[in-house]
Amino acid sequence: MSPIYFDADDDAAELINALESEGYLTTLRREGFAGEDDGEDHAWVLLVEPYDDRVIEMVDVYGGWMPGDDRLPVTPIDLPGGPKRLKD
Repeated sequence: MSPIYFDADDDAAELINALESEGYLTTLRREGFAGEDDGEDHAWVLLVEPYDDRVIEMVDVYGGWMPGDDRLPVTPIDLPGGPKRLKD
């Protein structure tokens, strides 16, 4: 079982509702990353049983992410076309 991380508890709650309606068991908790002092910055971690391909499909739809997931986001990030000058 791999943890699924969320920045917002609303996104996690939506996925929990969808998964539980399909018969999955879920557990949601907060977890801080190394160096985080503020509890409000801790990520929401969702554990799902059974953990299968259906769960992985749904993670992207509800805005979650998994450690080691090297897939590119569905929508590419809008990056500037060139460097910006801050001073003249």
